Amino acid sequence: MRIGGESFSREEVEALVGDIRQVASAVPVSFEEGRARGMRAVLLRVAGGICAEVLPDRGMDLGWASSGGVPLAWAAPQGHAAPAFAEHGGNGWARTFGGGLMATCGMMTIGAPSEDDGEQLGMHGRVASIPAERVACRLEWDGDELDAVVEGRVVEAGPGGRVLERVRAVRARVGEQVLEVRDTVSNIGAVPAPHMYRFHFNLGFPLVRPGDTIGFDGALLGHRPGAGPRGDWGTLASPVPDAAEEVLYLGPGGPEGRVCVLRPGPGGGKVLELEWDASAMPVLVVWKHQRSRRNVLGLEPSTAGDEGRARARETGELLTLDPGQSREYTARIRCHRP
Repeated sequence: MRIGGESFSREEVEALVGDIRQVASAVPVSFEEGRARGMRAVLLRVAGGICAEVLPDRGMDLGWASSGGVPLAWAAPQGHAAPAFAEHGGNGWARTFGGGLMATCGMMTIGAPSEDDGEQLGMHGRVASIPAERVACRLEWDGDELDAVVEGRVVEAGPGGRVLERVRAVRARVGEQVLEVRDTVSNIGAVPAPHMYRFHFNLGFPLVRPGDTIGFDGALLGHRPGAGPRGDWGTLASPVPDAAEEVLYLGPGGPEGRVCVLRPGPGGGKVLELEWDASAMPVLVVWKHQRSRRNVLGLEPSTAGDEGRARARETGELLTLDPGQSREYTARIRCHRP
């Protein structure tokens, strides 16, 4: 591993520390105040890497995160809320969306509320408010490299015997500015189940700033009605009180998805990079809301757009998992500067 610009073997590191938790740890904690009271979290902390808060009671989503002491994630004003406060109808998802580095949407619907197959479906589905079970924290050596890992299982049941399981592993490596999320979604029921899925990454100041640009090699496919680009869609503007949301849909144009945030000018360059398997998530949703006291950039690899499950069924974007069938989803966020 590399720490502070120097390379160390596993033997050297183990000889230099009183406990390996000096350089890497995964520590279970819980919240004590407000709507998050009693909610579980795991603090992933690695020397010279990305540190993050994993939220088992929010479907293993990611909360606070930092790189080199610089916060990465956008925080919603309402903060985190325990799953008991979740509102599943209509747009209720937004009422307990606390921001954080990554929220998950799915597993049986994403996007706008809709009615499909006789079922009333709320915004972005239920997975982010289902508490995880079998949560395991460990440190794992890979040769001379050391990872802090948190794993957990979430099960979502729907009408008619539909049952989807999602097993997630979140991994941070000592000495590398990379955080990886790896999911396996499986149909563990006896009947086919509809499936839609999204990684909802939420970035904010001081990581991203006015004047930064979005670097992406794919094509702009369209935008949400009434939330189209204002000016140059790829440039982050200074927040103003009356700014409206912008929601754009991009196609990666290949099996490897990659989008980055760039800082122009002298001393500029790549700030952050998000990589994912675009063969599994062929749409990148870009959410910009540059209103004062809001100011968020969402980068959201997705299986479909935002019109809800009923419309996704019509357009062919809706996936179906047969009993025993699984799909893999992986995303890596990489910081290039503190």
